[in-house]
Amino acid sequence: MRVKKFFYLFLTFVLVSMTGLYGADLYKKPHINNKTTGIMDQGPIVPDNWKFHKIGTLWSRVTNFGKTGDDAYQGRTPSCDWPGGSGNSYLYRGSLWLAGRVDGEMRVTEPEDQEYAPIDSVHILFNGDRAGEETWTKYYDVMAPLAGGHVPLGLQVTERTYSWSESFRDDFIIYEYTIKNVGIDTDGDGYPDTPRDLPEFYFTYRLDGDVSKPPDWPAEYKFSNQDDLAGVNSSWGLLDLYPAWKEVTGSTESEIEEHLGAPDSALFFMWDGDNPSYPAYVDTLNDTTVLDDSFNPSINGGFISPGFLGIRILKTQPSSLKPHAFHTNHIYNDPKTDKEAYERFMKVKEFESQGPSGVVINPSTGAPFPNDYRAVLTLGPLDTLKAGDSVVVTLALGVGADTARAGVYSLMELTKIMKVAQMMVDNDYQLTSTAAPAPQLDIEDFAEHGITKGLRIRWDKTPEASSSFLGYKVWKSAGRTSSNEFDWKLMGVFETDSTTWPPPVASDDTSWYEIVDKDITKGIDYYYSVQSLSDDPIFGYSESNILSNIQTIIPANPPAANLNDVKVVPNPYIGSARWNNPRPGDSDPWEHRLQFTHLPPDATVKIFTLDLDFVAEVKSGDIARVSSDFQAPVNKSVAEWNLITRNNQDAAPGVYIYVVDSPTAGKKVGKFVIIR
Repeated sequence: MRVKKFFYLFLTFVLVSMTGLYGADLYKKPHINNKTTGIMDQGPIVPDNWKFHKIGTLWSRVTNFGKTGDDAYQGRTPSCDWPGGSGNSYLYRGSLWLAGRVDGEMRVTEPEDQEYAPIDSVHILFNGDRAGEETWTKYYDVMAPLAGGHVPLGLQVTERTYSWSESFRDDFIIYEYTIKNVGIDTDGDGYPDTPRDLPEFYFTYRLDGDVSKPPDWPAEYKFSNQDDLAGVNSSWGLLDLYPAWKEVTGSTESEIEEHLGAPDSALFFMWDGDNPSYPAYVDTLNDTTVLDDSFNPSINGGFISPGFLGIRILKTQPSSLKPHAFHTNHIYNDPKTDKEAYERFMKVKEFESQGPSGVVINPSTGAPFPNDYRAVLTLGPLDTLKAGDSVVVTLALGVGADTARAGVYSLMELTKIMKVAQMMVDNDYQLTSTAAPAPQLDIEDFAEHGITKGLRIRWDKTPEASSSFLGYKVWKSAGRTSSNEFDWKLMGVFETDSTTWPPPVASDDTSWYEIVDKDITKGIDYYYSVQSLSDDPIFGYSESNILSNIQTIIPANPPAANLNDVKVVPNPYIGSARWNNPRPGDSDPWEHRLQFTHLPPDATVKIFTLDLDFVAEVKSGDIARVSSDFQAPVNKSVAEWNLITRNNQDAAPGVYIYVVDSPTAGKKVGKFVIIR
């Protein structure tokens, strides 16, 4: 007994110690762009390319080299960002692994070692035959110039993806992989020229989720990639590991499983599990430390990571290509060779829930050790993928989330959206909704006597042509939550069967509605959206995607004819002011901004120290905010400065002089103060 106890204590010490080593991720390798290699002069190989799905609630990057999402450590673009526009990433990398036997040995093609080469760009089509947004591309493993020692399988992949904006199907993206045995290249020109059968073919998908990663969190962080767990719906046995999930629902296990649906090994997922080594947050007001950081509870009582990131296999051709095995592993036992990948993830027909080869249970707590896990699902094997033949695998990638309750409720949401994805494929993508589209939205300053008093929110009546139309909801956001989501506040509900109908008609155009928002502060970013409401005969009550027509504006006075009212906002400048970016990150890297307002449209502002050293220059219409999403239109009455000097340094605290020079309005000199 003493020996066994010592062993468990030693194991606990070793594994807990490992959690401190995450500063360098040994096997997470961001993709190297092959445009810099200069070796694309053979065969059909083209440069790396990618496009983005941004019309639904799930935003993600599509590539032409076998990876899903964006695994960049800096300047990351959407990578299963949920909700879209938040910058809150749920995915580090999704990877397509293909395997087969070559000359008696198992070989695996996978993008981690750049064993796919792109042979077409990523093309995108809006309002196609199957979806609101479609992409397609091609890549192969016939020649892989950047992969050392790669043995090609002779496979070409045609990848198609589909995304929608309607609320009942905006949380997932469908991927269709057509994998053709095109043969191998024997003369070195990059084109397949020799047919060859491929025995014992496997299709494997590797999901490396980091659930989740707001834009201001580093790539390697205790709350993003060190507490994610993986599971598969082969039995729902994982509920035994989380008894609180049963207690919080107030339901029996059988009732929970009824909500979740029958066990289905085609669905696997990752979620934000508990990392008890770190407190989630400290509530200084109540002197409370929350140790259970599951789903990353935030100080405002919500969750930063409420969702389950999941993949469901929807269809295979041939149908005999079925789920064969599910395994988990972590950063420190990633496979190093083709043989190891085959032996651990493909050969053994096993569906782990929290299996011993992946998620390690702490014997003293009964809970999993925090680690950087991966989830791996394998289909197959086919006895032989004959030369010239193809297999087709269709799957859905999605995030299901109950933002208020998280836990098993989010898992229920995941199973719900995957049922819709299955319906889409079963009906050959022709499952259409009569839900009303989002209206066209326009936001503009509302000015009286040359002074902006508010904002006009205007939208057209086109959704009312839908037979299922029920009304509108008008939303406003003046900030973000702890997970960088829009902090939406409801401004009005206009329903056709209520006394609120109709909305106020625009004064200058009866085909539009209009309301005026006077609760504004000039210089602050505001976001607006108008949703249409519907009662669809198939999907019931629904709302158009709140991001479908989102508009952003920064209210300001109209351009001035003179310099009498030029102001510096804020003055003094304080680093914590609400004009600044509270969460600079990948999609919104800017941090500071100071505005010169009430300018003529031709004004130039030069900034000097008290010693008259030249510091910086801005012009009317210049903006400090640099964003990849939802950029407000330029206002020529404002010039913004990002507090970066002409020498690319942060401006020091102190008093500054500014000089406004306008060819039409003259000059003006003033002062402002910077307090860091």
